[in-house]
Amino acid sequence: MNPKLTDEINIDIDSMLLIVSDIEHLLNEVVNNTPTNIHKTALGGFVAQFYNGIENILKRIHKYLRIDLPKGEDWHITLLDRFSIGSGSKIPIKLSNDLIEKLTDYRRFRHYFFHGYSHNLNWDILKDAVIDINEVLNQFIKEMKDYENVPM
Repeated sequence: MNPKLTDEINIDIDSMLLIVSDIEHLLNEVVNNTPTNIHKTALGGFVAQFYNGIENILKRIHKYLRIDLPKGEDWHITLLDRFSIGSGSKIPIKLSNDLIEKLTDYRRFRHYFFHGYSHNLNWDILKDAVIDINEVLNQFIKEMKDYENVPM
């Protein structure tokens, strides 16, 4: 991978690791209690930022490959889909179907979070997202490292 691209991706990953750390800190506060709206809003915001980091990395890869970003209402969906196996896209990096599925859930959550109200957040859905976030980030990092030798 291009060293500059790798550096930029690592900056995003470092930020995402901080987000995961903040989530784990907040989870410790609510582990034995019902989370307040303030806790849910903070956790929801962190989850949304986490997915923003994923999307930033995918956009950076497009830039370095000189591939136009998708356009239209569903561009967020198309962006992630271009990295899926069997997508037929020119992107040489393909993420596993399992990871694409998980990231799709985070993308959907981010949309819901930004277009809804925090007092309507479903704790069961949010809890699943925050509990799994470290595992998902590690899986994303591992799968991206599988492509270190992709010429960009």
